Amino acid sequence: MDDLDWGAQPRCPKDGILMRDVPGGWQCPHCGHVQQAQDVELPPEFDGPDIDQRR
Repeated sequence: MDDLDWGAQPRCPKDGILMRDVPGGWQCPHCGHVQQAQDVELPPEFDGPDIDQRR
């Protein structure tokens, strides 16, 4: 997953297919690979100026 896709469905690391929701994580409909939600690395939190802040 790319940092801009926060909240998007992950892709299977084995075959790149879009994974489906299952309780507690995601499962690949093709190969059956399961990825637990706690195993997903969340993107870094933005720590910069707000869009309304002017220099």
